[in-house]
Amino acid sequence: MKQVRIVTDSTSDVPPDVAEQLRITVVPAYVQIGNLSYRDAPGGLSREEFYAQLPTFPVPPTTSVPPPHEFTHVYRALSVEADEIVTIVLATSLSGMYSVAQLGAQEVPEVRVHVVDSGQVTMGLGWMVIAAAEAAVRGESAASILAMLEAMRPRVRVYAILDTLEYLRRSGRVGWARTRAAELLNIKPMIEVVEGKVRDIGRVRTRHRALERLVELVRALGPLERLALIHTYAPDLEELRQRLSGLFSPEKLISVVVTTVVGAHVGPRGLGVAAVSGR
Repeated sequence: MKQVRIVTDSTSDVPPDVAEQLRITVVPAYVQIGNLSYRDAPGGLSREEFYAQLPTFPVPPTTSVPPPHEFTHVYRALSVEADEIVTIVLATSLSGMYSVAQLGAQEVPEVRVHVVDSGQVTMGLGWMVIAAAEAAVRGESAASILAMLEAMRPRVRVYAILDTLEYLRRSGRVGWARTRAAELLNIKPMIEVVEGKVRDIGRVRTRHRALERLVELVRALGPLERLALIHTYAPDLEELRQRLSGLFSPEKLISVVVTTVVGAHVGPRGLGVAAVSGR
């Protein structure tokens, strides 16, 4: 019997072992450093190397979506075993990923492809992908998975401390970051991503206070279904893990280094959480 298969892009940060276990297909985005282009995939530029060198690049890295034919290739390969595909991608407000995923589907009429705007980034998107893949493994229909994702989307939050607003300002993806960067030279900005919007949610003078604020935000979400630590090699990652231990089972808490494609826009030393509220 054919089944539903799940596709996403590499900005979802789904851990490779989880993707393999749940049969999630990941289409890599690209990061451009100088004259070199790197696929955001295992075996490419390491994330540790990227974040260590990011402040020293003479020209800021840029990022791009994969060409539509890369999605077409994936859909065609999956059509052998699936009669429907659910593709969940980076927020349309931040990227053209949704459009290229749709264009790729137009070349594969033999399989029905549903493209979903997650409204999210990194593990905010990743949690939606994982939930969809778990449902597909259980044998749920595409219609059921799409309804689940629609209900889940407003319950997903990404909160993060940025070491500087400069990288977000350079990216041009967030309008308010261009106008406020000068105000925050000596302050740690905090952002929230929800329903496709990147919001300024606070400005604190110390990392210590920023960590306290992160924990407060997580606590305010109430009971949690899922929680991940996300970071760009932040020095206080373990401190945040300890602070959250009373709010979520440490055995279920995962930690991921944010993809270079997202990290190029947020910079090194970033630290945050991707949470799914249970209410």
